[in-house]
Amino acid sequence: MPEGGIYPWKVQKIDTHRGPATSYDGVNRPLPPPPKNMHWVRDEKTREWRLEEKQTGIFVDAEVVDESNATDEFIEHKITPTDTFQGICLRYKVTPTELRQANRFSGSNIKLAPNPLRIPRKENVRAVTAVPVNRPTREQQIVSVLNSCSGLARTEAKCFLELNDWDVNLAIMDAREDYVHGDDVVVKKIF
Repeated sequence: MPEGGIYPWKVQKIDTHRGPATSYDGVNRPLPPPPKNMHWVRDEKTREWRLEEKQTGIFVDAEVVDESNATDEFIEHKITPTDTFQGICLRYKVTPTELRQANRFSGSNIKLAPNPLRIPRKENVRAVTAVPVNRPTREQQIVSVLNSCSGLARTEAKCFLELNDWDVNLAIMDAREDYVHGDDVVVKKIF
């Protein structure tokens, strides 16, 4: 019987008993203005904000976090679709625990993390970015060996390169050793 029928054990059910999926997009938004006769107070131990009534005759305002101090302690990283949690940890040389603590989230799902991420700044550590290296292609390496060793066939040049893990200078040295007694091959050093 073909698999076209709908069996009760094959129907996917959406788990809604825990409520809708949560979005963490608004985590870094500023606090809303407090109601009348109230003000925001930050608990230094838990780093959480709470509303308290204003005392009469005394003006108390919310604690202002110094932005210049925050930039000294943290680097901001804008999350891109290609970023991974481990990739960010490796790039900035921080442990996963440090990254989670700085951004106050758990797990390794980068989609649940606040955007931009706060990366703890360490002394003498900058973000490591990949620098493209212009390495010659395999075809260019074969041509280099052929130009250095006149009289070698293309398959021989490729074999010398494969035997030397595609190192051109080592391949030329091997060709020189193999054909040192033969007069038909002239070997010149490159690089």
